[in-house]
Amino acid sequence: MTLGRRELAAAVAIPIVLAVLFFAPPIAFNLLVAAVTLAALWEFYRLAEKTGLPVAKTVGIVIGGAILLWWSAFWGFDLHPAQPGITVVLGALLVFVFLASVAPLFAGVDLQSALGGASGTVFGVLSIALPATAMCMLRVTSSRAVLLLFLLVWGCDSAAYYFGSRFGRRKLAPRVSPKKTIEGTVAGFIAGAVIGAAAGTWWIFPELGPFRGALAGALATSAGQLGDLVESLWKRGAGVKDSGTFLPGHGGFYDRIDSLLFAGPVLAVFVGGSTPP
Repeated sequence: MTLGRRELAAAVAIPIVLAVLFFAPPIAFNLLVAAVTLAALWEFYRLAEKTGLPVAKTVGIVIGGAILLWWSAFWGFDLHPAQPGITVVLGALLVFVFLASVAPLFAGVDLQSALGGASGTVFGVLSIALPATAMCMLRVTSSRAVLLLFLLVWGCDSAAYYFGSRFGRRKLAPRVSPKKTIEGTVAGFIAGAVIGAAAGTWWIFPELGPFRGALAGALATSAGQLGDLVESLWKRGAGVKDSGTFLPGHGGFYDRIDSLLFAGPVLAVFVGGSTPP
Protein backbone atom coordinates (compact mmCIF):
# COMPACT_ATOMS: atom_id res chain seq x y z
CA MET A 1 0.00 0.00 0.00
CA THR A 2 1.38 3.38 -0.98
CA LEU A 3 1.35 6.03 1.71
CA GLY A 4 -0.19 9.39 0.82
CA ARG A 5 1.31 12.78 1.55
CA ARG A 6 -0.78 13.08 4.73
CA GLU A 7 0.42 9.74 6.10
CA LEU A 8 4.04 10.41 5.15
CA ALA A 9 3.99 13.80 6.87
CA ALA A 10 2.56 12.25 10.03
CA ALA A 11 5.05 9.37 9.89
CA VAL A 12 7.91 11.88 9.90
CA ALA A 13 6.54 14.53 12.25
CA ILE A 14 5.17 12.38 15.08
CA PRO A 15 8.39 10.44 15.81
CA ILE A 16 10.37 13.71 15.82
CA VAL A 17 7.99 15.32 18.31
CA LEU A 18 7.98 12.25 20.56
CA ALA A 19 11.78 11.99 20.43
CA VAL A 20 12.14 15.61 21.53
CA LEU A 21 9.49 15.05 24.20
CA PHE A 22 11.07 11.99 25.81
CA PHE A 23 14.79 12.16 25.03
CA ALA A 24 15.60 15.88 25.05
CA PRO A 25 15.58 18.26 28.05
CA PRO A 26 12.35 20.17 28.74
CA ILE A 27 13.72 23.39 27.25
CA ALA A 28 14.07 21.69 23.84
CA PHE A 29 10.41 20.66 23.76
CA ASN A 30 9.32 24.08 25.01
CA LEU A 31 11.29 25.82 22.28
CA LEU A 32 9.67 23.50 19.73
CA VAL A 33 6.27 24.52 21.14
CA ALA A 34 7.27 28.18 20.87
CA ALA A 35 8.37 27.82 17.23
CA VAL A 36 5.23 25.96 16.13
CA THR A 37 2.99 28.37 18.05
CA LEU A 38 4.56 31.43 16.47
CA ALA A 39 4.04 29.87 13.04
CA ALA A 40 0.39 29.26 13.98
CA LEU A 41 0.08 32.85 15.19
CA TRP A 42 1.43 34.11 11.88
CA GLU A 43 -1.15 31.99 10.06
CA PHE A 44 -3.89 33.42 12.30
CA TYR A 45 -2.86 36.94 11.34
CA ARG A 46 -2.93 35.97 7.68
CA LEU A 47 -6.51 34.72 8.16
CA ALA A 48 -7.39 38.01 9.85
CA GLU A 49 -5.97 39.95 6.92
CA LYS A 50 -8.08 37.93 4.49
CA THR A 51 -11.17 39.12 6.36
CA GLY A 52 -10.03 42.73 5.96
CA LEU A 53 -8.56 43.31 9.43
CA PRO A 54 -5.30 45.34 9.29
CA VAL A 55 -3.56 43.46 12.10
CA ALA A 56 -0.07 44.46 13.26
CA LYS A 57 1.63 41.13 12.55
CA THR A 58 5.13 42.19 13.59
CA VAL A 59 3.99 43.56 16.94
CA GLY A 60 1.94 40.43 17.65
CA ILE A 61 4.73 38.02 16.69
CA VAL A 62 7.34 39.87 18.77
CA ILE A 63 5.19 40.02 21.90
CA GLY A 64 3.87 36.48 21.40
CA GLY A 65 7.43 35.24 21.00
CA ALA A 66 8.55 37.08 24.12
CA ILE A 67 5.77 35.51 26.19
CA LEU A 68 6.47 32.03 24.84
CA LEU A 69 10.22 32.29 25.35
CA TRP A 70 9.75 33.70 28.87
CA TRP A 71 7.64 30.77 30.04
CA SER A 72 9.64 28.28 27.98
CA ALA A 73 12.81 29.29 29.78
CA PHE A 74 11.29 29.20 33.27
CA TRP A 75 9.44 25.93 32.86
CA GLY A 76 12.06 24.48 30.51
CA PHE A 77 14.71 24.81 33.20
CA ASP A 78 12.28 23.55 35.85
CA LEU A 79 12.01 26.96 37.50
CA HIS A 80 8.44 27.72 38.48
CA PRO A 81 7.98 31.49 38.16
CA ALA A 82 6.50 33.13 41.23
CA GLN A 83 4.96 36.59 41.54
CA PRO A 84 7.83 38.49 39.85
CA GLY A 85 7.58 36.27 36.77
CA ILE A 86 3.82 36.70 36.53
CA THR A 87 4.21 40.46 36.97
CA VAL A 88 6.62 40.63 34.05
CA VAL A 89 4.22 38.75 31.78
CA LEU A 90 1.28 40.93 32.80
CA GLY A 91 3.41 44.01 32.20
CA ALA A 92 4.36 42.71 28.76
CA LEU A 93 0.69 42.15 27.94
CA LEU A 94 -0.17 45.71 28.94
CA VAL A 95 2.65 47.06 26.78
CA PHE A 96 1.42 44.87 23.97
CA VAL A 97 -2.13 46.23 24.21
CA PHE A 98 -0.69 49.75 24.09
CA LEU A 99 1.45 48.98 21.02
CA ALA A 100 -1.40 47.22 19.21
CA SER A 101 -3.61 50.23 19.87
CA VAL A 102 -1.01 52.71 18.63
CA ALA A 103 0.03 50.73 15.53
CA PRO A 104 -2.98 51.78 13.39
CA LEU A 105 -2.02 55.44 13.92
CA PHE A 106 1.27 54.94 12.11
CA ALA A 107 0.17 52.30 9.61
CA GLY A 108 -2.27 54.59 7.82
CA VAL A 109 -5.08 52.03 7.94
CA ASP A 110 -8.69 52.86 7.17
CA LEU A 111 -10.21 54.52 10.21
CA GLN A 112 -13.20 52.20 10.22
CA SER A 113 -10.88 49.18 10.34
CA ALA A 114 -8.53 50.47 13.05
CA LEU A 115 -10.48 49.06 16.01
CA GLY A 116 -10.89 45.65 14.38
CA GLY A 117 -7.21 45.50 13.44
CA ALA A 118 -6.00 46.37 16.93
CA SER A 119 -8.43 43.90 18.49
CA GLY A 120 -7.36 41.14 16.11
CA THR A 121 -3.71 41.73 16.94
CA VAL A 122 -4.34 41.38 20.66
CA PHE A 123 -6.73 38.46 20.28
CA GLY A 124 -4.17 36.42 18.34
CA VAL A 125 -1.69 36.51 21.21
CA LEU A 126 -4.33 35.88 23.88
CA SER A 127 -5.93 32.95 22.04
CA ILE A 128 -2.81 31.27 20.62
CA ALA A 129 0.47 32.28 22.27
CA LEU A 130 -0.82 32.45 25.85
CA PRO A 131 -2.67 29.09 26.00
CA ALA A 132 0.25 27.36 24.28
CA THR A 133 2.33 27.95 27.42
CA ALA A 134 0.19 25.26 29.11
CA MET A 135 2.06 22.67 27.04
CA CYS A 136 5.33 24.01 28.44
CA MET A 137 3.99 23.62 31.97
CA LEU A 138 2.83 20.07 31.24
CA ARG A 139 6.28 19.17 29.91
CA VAL A 140 8.12 20.24 33.05
CA THR A 141 5.58 18.33 35.14
CA SER A 142 6.20 15.16 33.15
CA SER A 143 6.73 14.00 29.58
CA ARG A 144 3.85 11.63 30.26
CA ALA A 145 1.51 14.57 30.88
CA VAL A 146 2.18 15.89 27.37
CA LEU A 147 1.77 12.38 25.95
CA LEU A 148 -1.61 12.19 27.67
CA LEU A 149 -2.62 15.48 26.04
CA PHE A 150 -1.62 14.14 22.63
CA LEU A 151 -3.45 10.84 23.16
CA LEU A 152 -6.60 12.64 24.29
CA VAL A 153 -6.69 14.93 21.26
CA TRP A 154 -5.71 12.23 18.75
CA GLY A 155 -8.09 9.68 20.27
CA CYS A 156 -10.96 12.15 20.36
CA ASP A 157 -10.38 13.23 16.76
CA SER A 158 -10.19 9.63 15.54
CA ALA A 159 -13.31 8.51 17.40
CA ALA A 160 -15.28 11.57 16.29
CA TYR A 161 -14.22 11.12 12.66
CA TYR A 162 -14.74 7.38 12.26
CA PHE A 163 -17.92 7.11 14.34
CA GLY A 164 -19.33 10.28 12.83
CA SER A 165 -18.57 9.13 9.28
CA ARG A 166 -20.36 5.84 9.85
CA PHE A 167 -23.22 6.74 12.16
CA GLY A 168 -23.46 10.53 12.09
CA ARG A 169 -26.83 11.91 11.08
CA ARG A 170 -27.27 15.26 12.82
CA LYS A 171 -24.94 18.10 11.89
CA LEU A 172 -23.17 19.85 14.76
CA ALA A 173 -22.34 23.22 13.17
CA PRO A 174 -23.09 22.98 9.43
CA ARG A 175 -22.20 26.60 8.64
CA VAL A 176 -18.74 26.20 10.16
CA SER A 177 -17.82 22.53 9.73
CA PRO A 178 -20.34 20.65 7.54
CA LYS A 179 -18.81 17.20 8.15
CA LYS A 180 -18.93 17.28 11.95
CA THR A 181 -21.89 15.55 13.55
CA ILE A 182 -23.39 15.44 17.02
CA GLU A 183 -22.91 11.67 17.07
CA GLY A 184 -19.22 12.06 16.27
CA THR A 185 -18.82 14.73 18.93
CA VAL A 186 -20.37 12.45 21.57
CA ALA A 187 -18.07 9.63 20.46
CA GLY A 188 -15.07 11.93 20.88
CA PHE A 189 -16.27 12.91 24.35
CA ILE A 190 -16.63 9.26 25.39
CA ALA A 191 -13.23 8.40 23.92
CA GLY A 192 -11.66 11.22 25.93
CA ALA A 193 -13.21 9.95 29.15
CA VAL A 194 -12.09 6.37 28.47
CA ILE A 195 -8.55 7.39 27.55
CA GLY A 196 -8.35 9.64 30.61
CA ALA A 197 -9.58 6.89 32.92
CA ALA A 198 -7.11 4.40 31.45
CA ALA A 199 -4.26 6.90 31.70
CA GLY A 200 -5.17 7.60 35.32
CA THR A 201 -5.12 3.88 36.10
CA TRP A 202 -1.98 2.69 34.38
CA TRP A 203 1.40 4.00 33.25
CA ILE A 204 0.62 7.18 31.35
CA PHE A 205 -0.41 9.36 34.30
CA PRO A 206 -1.62 7.31 37.31
CA GLU A 207 -1.18 10.37 39.54
CA LEU A 208 -4.62 11.47 38.36
CA GLY A 209 -6.44 8.29 39.32
CA PRO A 210 -9.24 6.78 37.17
CA PHE A 211 -12.03 9.18 38.18
CA ARG A 212 -10.03 12.41 37.86
CA GLY A 213 -8.46 11.02 34.71
CA ALA A 214 -11.87 10.38 33.15
CA LEU A 215 -13.08 13.85 34.12
CA ALA A 216 -9.90 15.49 32.82
CA GLY A 217 -10.14 13.53 29.57
CA ALA A 218 -13.80 14.36 29.01
CA LEU A 219 -13.37 18.08 29.71
CA ALA A 220 -10.07 18.45 27.83
CA THR A 221 -11.37 16.72 24.71
CA SER A 222 -14.59 18.76 24.83
CA ALA A 223 -12.47 21.92 24.93
CA GLY A 224 -10.33 20.56 22.13
CA GLN A 225 -13.35 19.98 19.91
CA LEU A 226 -14.45 23.56 20.56
CA GLY A 227 -10.97 24.75 19.61
CA ASP A 228 -11.24 22.95 16.29
CA LEU A 229 -14.63 24.55 15.63
CA VAL A 230 -13.32 27.99 16.52
CA GLU A 231 -10.49 27.72 14.01
CA SER A 232 -12.95 26.46 11.40
CA LEU A 233 -15.01 29.58 12.11
CA TRP A 234 -12.02 31.82 11.38
CA LYS A 235 -11.19 29.90 8.20
CA ARG A 236 -14.76 30.05 6.92
CA GLY A 237 -14.78 33.77 7.48
CA ALA A 238 -11.50 34.10 5.59
CA GLY A 239 -12.73 31.86 2.75
CA VAL A 240 -9.93 29.29 3.02
CA LYS A 241 -9.81 25.54 3.64
CA ASP A 242 -6.55 25.41 5.62
CA SER A 243 -4.66 27.94 7.69
CA GLY A 244 -1.47 27.18 5.76
CA THR A 245 0.26 24.73 3.43
CA PHE A 246 3.45 23.84 5.29
CA LEU A 247 2.44 20.27 6.24
CA PRO A 248 1.43 18.18 3.19
CA GLY A 249 -2.09 16.85 3.64
CA HIS A 250 -2.41 18.40 7.10
CA GLY A 251 -2.77 22.09 6.31
CA GLY A 252 -0.90 24.62 8.42
CA PHE A 253 0.51 24.77 11.92
CA TYR A 254 -2.65 26.35 13.32
CA ASP A 255 -4.66 23.46 11.86
CA ARG A 256 -2.50 21.02 13.84
CA ILE A 257 -2.59 22.74 17.24
CA ASP A 258 -6.06 24.31 17.35
CA SER A 259 -7.41 21.56 19.62
CA LEU A 260 -4.25 21.48 21.75
CA LEU A 261 -4.59 25.20 22.50
CA PHE A 262 -7.99 24.61 24.11
CA ALA A 263 -7.37 21.17 25.62
CA GLY A 264 -3.91 21.95 27.06
CA PRO A 265 -4.96 24.53 29.68
CA VAL A 266 -7.85 22.30 30.82
CA LEU A 267 -5.55 19.31 31.34
CA ALA A 268 -2.98 21.55 33.02
CA VAL A 269 -5.55 22.42 35.71
CA PHE A 270 -5.82 18.73 36.62
CA VAL A 271 -2.13 17.92 36.23
CA GLY A 272 -0.82 21.04 37.99
CA GLY A 273 -1.45 19.68 41.48
CA SER A 274 -0.03 16.25 40.73
CA THR A 275 3.57 15.36 41.47
CA PRO A 276 4.95 12.55 39.32
CA PRO A 277 7.22 10.04 41.03
